[in-house]
Parts: sequence; C-alpha cells; structure tokens
Amino acid sequence: MSSQVFPGPCPPRCCPEPTEIVCIETLKVYDFCFQNDTIENACFTIPAACAPPVISAVTVVCSITNIVSAIVARTPLPPPAPVGFARITIRIIITLEFRLLRADGSTLCTFTADFPFLKTVALCAPVGTDVVVEVRASRCGPCFILGGTQVCCEIDLCLLIQSRAVVKLLVPSYGFCVPAECVELPKTPLPCPPAPLFPRQCPIPVGVA
Repeated sequence: MSSQVFPGPCPPRCCPEPTEIVCIETLKVYDFCFQNDTIENACFTIPAACAPPVISAVTVVCSITNIVSAIVARTPLPPPAPVGFARITIRIIITLEFRLLRADGSTLCTFTADFPFLKTVALCAPVGTDVVVEVRASRCGPCFILGGTQVCCEIDLCLLIQSRAVVKLLVPSYGFCVPAECVELPKTPLPCPPAPLFPRQCPIPVGVA
C-alpha cells in the first residue's frame, strides 16, 4: 500500500484492499436481543414497624436499588428450530425501596423488599457460549396502598440479553494501528493582571463636601 490507513469512513468508492489476513482472539456475539418487561400489581406487605396503621391517603415513593440476574436453565430447542437455539430461563431479583409519605411530605416509614421472577427467551446459544443479561433501564411506580397492609406497584425493565464466546477469527487486516498525534485543546490564558486589580473606591455620600 502506498499510504497508511487510519480508522474512519472509507473513501467514496471503496475501502482499499487489505494487506494480510490475521488470526485474532475476540469476544464474538452469537445472538443479541432486547425485551421490555412490565410487571403489574407487584404487591409487598408493609412491615409491622410502619405502625400505626397506614391509610390509603399516604403517598408511596418507590425506587429500584439493585437488580441481580442469573441463568438457571438452558434447554436446546427441538426441530424445526435451527441447531444451536435454546430456551433460556433467567432468574431476576429486584430490590426495591419504599418510602411512605404523609400529606405534608414527611416520611412516615421506609422499608425494602425483594421481588424475584423468571424470564424465558429463545436465543442462539450453542454449547460453549455464555448468556449475559443486562438491565439497561428500570422504573418503579406508580404505586398504591391496598387495604392498609400492602403496597402494590408497577415495575418496568429494559433487558438486554446476549450469548457470546471467546473465539479466534480470521480477519482481513491493514496492518497494525499507528497512533496519530494527540489533539491538544487550546490553553486558556491566565488573566494577568487579574481584574479588578484594586478594590473599588467607595462613593462619596450625598451632602458630604
């Protein structure tokens, strides 16, 4: 090649021909999907520490403080499903914090609770791949108090699920990356002398000669 190739968009016509084929070790994604989950009427018992009895007029503020996920089962799908596809069962445990607020906005009670549930998806996950679950976004609420003894809420989750494995791939290459000179940001000059240089003179009071 007559010139060095740098990262960025290809020229308008096409990319230049690679100079070699290299073997690299990388993390390959076999399948990747997302799913929005809405759990309606997830109810939790208000602990006895929140006595006196809670009335329905109390406002409930709910927040998600922790989410843990794990793969509990992976079962190959029978034909006519493509080879390598599996039924993936995921256990998700959500930890929620509840604040019960009085009419004046003060806190009546605070407590936490866990909400476990199972999620099943079909994924290309052949033997040797790992399945990873990521909760990209979450929301808790609105909530209401049921019978003065329970808090019931709606929970929304955005799940990203992928199967992946470390593999060695043959990849067309343009050679090793050559670093470019770093772009330096312009320096902000130090004010010299600083303004104002001296304290401002006091005004002369009216009527004083």
